[in-house]
Amino acid sequence: MLVQSKWVIFAAICSFVVAPSRAETGAHKSNTTCGDYCASTGCSWTLGYTCPWAKAPGPFGRAKDDGSTGYDCCCVQRSTASQLCGGETTTYNEDHARSFATLAALSYCNDTTHLYDWSCKGCSQSKTPLVPSKIIVLDVGEQNATRILIGKLRDQAGCLMAFRGSSNNFNWKRDAEFAKVLPVDYEDCEGCKVHSGFYTVWKNVRDEALQAIRDVGCGPMPDSNGNSQNPDNLLYVTGHSFGAALTELAMFTLQNHGFNVAKTYMFEAPRVGNKAFAVAFALNFERKFDVFRITHAQDPIVHLPPAFLGWEHVQTEVFYDRQGNYKVCMGNEDPDCSNQFWNIPDLLLHHSDDHCTVPLLDFGNICWPNDKMGLCNRNEESHVVIV
Repeated sequence: MLVQSKWVIFAAICSFVVAPSRAETGAHKSNTTCGDYCASTGCSWTLGYTCPWAKAPGPFGRAKDDGSTGYDCCCVQRSTASQLCGGETTTYNEDHARSFATLAALSYCNDTTHLYDWSCKGCSQSKTPLVPSKIIVLDVGEQNATRILIGKLRDQAGCLMAFRGSSNNFNWKRDAEFAKVLPVDYEDCEGCKVHSGFYTVWKNVRDEALQAIRDVGCGPMPDSNGNSQNPDNLLYVTGHSFGAALTELAMFTLQNHGFNVAKTYMFEAPRVGNKAFAVAFALNFERKFDVFRITHAQDPIVHLPPAFLGWEHVQTEVFYDRQGNYKVCMGNEDPDCSNQFWNIPDLLLHHSDDHCTVPLLDFGNICWPNDKMGLCNRNEESHVVIV
């Protein structure tokens, strides 16, 4: 069984107190039309919420008009929470979220026998068929503390990447040690500061992960033969907790290496970078495809590192209460979603179980997929493709 005692988690959490440098983004002036502007930079900020280009944000939930095209496009002309520039929309799909949550849970399987032939019960429940001969469970790093499940999709183009969260005492100890290091520049995102512990882990596994994606049959665009259109450059990415943090970092790297992230649902992610990182994440990903960050009840991990020290979540949060009701949140730090809870010591002492009890799963616990339901064991149910 995985070991995640409250006091071990507390040691890791208390180390998240170093603030990143607060590099702010200035007003973005442009003479282009709104349509051209959106096409060139992306526009994914919710109506009535602080915009990334505003020189002087107004009261919380507002943005002051600084005359920039960015303000006009991203604040004035966006009329609904789901509308993106140019009228394109992205909608949270709970069925897709359930599939991704199951895939994230499978990365925790202690016995990986039936992951390799994709015959496990959870494999079927994920409704995501993989090619049995094209699956890699990448256990890397000291004491194999980092795991990435990588597989070729059977019935559609592309590959799956599922990042496991912290799953053992060494893993939590490593997170705590890394958390004490100052935030660092992120080479795949100009002006961004990120958590040095998460970044160190990603750098240590990055090359092996990129090679594993190629080994299972997916390649960047253009491919090695110079083809500009490679249908298997699509990646569907998920992760829980520490794995969700790696997901955010990996998305920049994957894009810069010619891959196309097609969809991302991640669960209970801590804050990974500063405001510049959150802005760059939105511009690069959030308007182009489904990117959702699911939070649940009073999970303490999603409040760390603290926002008041300059850390900021990425969009788009979907918050679930204890009854399983959800809300698609506005902006990066919606006070009506997970941020309605703020007493971290209390959350840790009394609600740490919320970190693993994701309500999207019938078996109840994303960190222990085999305890009650045997999701890692063999099963013969049929598969249905996710799109």
